[in-house]
Amino acid sequence: MPFDKSLYRAYDIRGIYPSVINEEFAYLCAQAFVRVMGAKRVAVGRDVRTSGASMQQAAIQGLVDLGVEVLDLGVISTEMLYFASGILDIDGGFALTASHNPREWNGFKFVGKKGQPLVREGKLGEIYADIEASVPQKVATPGTVTPTPLLENYAAYLQRYVPANLPHLKIVGNVNFGANGKFVDATIATHPIEMIRLNWNEDGNFPKGTPDPLLPSNRKEVSERIVAENAHFGVAWDADADRCFFYDEKGRSFSGYYINAVLIEHFLKIEPGAAVVIEPRQIWATEAAAAEGSGKAVTSRTGHGFIKATMRQANAIFGGENSGHFYYRDFWYCDNGIITFLTVLGIFAEHIRQGRTVSALLDTYQKNYPASEEMNFITEDAKGIITALQARHPDAQLSQVDGVSLAESDWRCNLRMSQNEPVLRLNVEARTPAGLEEHEADLLAFVLGSGATLRDDH
Repeated sequence: MPFDKSLYRAYDIRGIYPSVINEEFAYLCAQAFVRVMGAKRVAVGRDVRTSGASMQQAAIQGLVDLGVEVLDLGVISTEMLYFASGILDIDGGFALTASHNPREWNGFKFVGKKGQPLVREGKLGEIYADIEASVPQKVATPGTVTPTPLLENYAAYLQRYVPANLPHLKIVGNVNFGANGKFVDATIATHPIEMIRLNWNEDGNFPKGTPDPLLPSNRKEVSERIVAENAHFGVAWDADADRCFFYDEKGRSFSGYYINAVLIEHFLKIEPGAAVVIEPRQIWATEAAAAEGSGKAVTSRTGHGFIKATMRQANAIFGGENSGHFYYRDFWYCDNGIITFLTVLGIFAEHIRQGRTVSALLDTYQKNYPASEEMNFITEDAKGIITALQARHPDAQLSQVDGVSLAESDWRCNLRMSQNEPVLRLNVEARTPAGLEEHEADLLAFVLGSGATLRDDH
């Protein structure tokens, strides 16, 4: 039974409910997962979306009809799916979630045993093919469903990441109406943290709009509250909580690129010389942090499936993406928004304890490693524009790990096609703020002059 091909992405499934994705799809998708993975015991959870309960029930019915033992995780953050895959004796699992997409969307995120990623070039592609070819199946002996709440176990697990001897800190936090608030509360309950909670109640209608922390409207709310409360810093998560973002005490947002560098420096103090995984959008700050810790920076294609696979190959202690995904070897090489919060909390707390500010750290990175925000373009000729950019700069150092990266002595850029949208993405960095302004304007004009349209992401 053919479905809309836009559902099938590089490392997950997403579509508008119920016109593109619905309960019929959920049933068949769950059964395809079982057949491709050879699964007999599967964990299933969902985010807070209003369509989640019926979608999860349909998926569970598909599993039960194939005789599978189902562990029902209930309403979870995506990182809890990875946690379940690590601590439970299961063959993998999935969550019904559309991450930071608007409320009308839903989807699937998958995991194999012990955090193993699934990508379109591998098992996920096989699942896609199976969905398209399959019909509902039912075995003679149905499976079982066991409610498996993990809040207490997960909060206990996270205690190992809470920094010791924390000073009293006032933090503004925004969970964008997702499930993450209760997990954060359970983790920090006994620690000297005054959390100013924004959008903390679970609400799958997302009453303030798309639950994406990168949107300026979402950033403004956090920024203004930080200043009003005289908070030490701010933190925000997307609706399924696998991405994490930070703000300084002035309310300025911290680029995920710079947080990557901060975390690389931190982990290479713990394990000097270890491998870390970076992505090609912007690299000068992360490469410098790795060199400072005598580490090996391994560049991966952007996207959680690719980052996780590269981390496993390199046995990397840490990996990060500018988009707010941060990955940990000790968490089965998976991304985790609360571990990120707790780790950065410790780093920021040490700065504050020593009389420094979070803004001073951000200022240092912005001065030493000027970098643009990502610019997104709509075009019918992404490959042609990428080829033309490469031809425009024949003497630049070239990398094609993901799209095309061009580097000269004073500037660098990456131009790549999105894995999940018909969008061309541009990132620029330079040695000086003035150089960034110059080359960002030049490259923007080039892409627009090639027939692309700058997308309004706000």
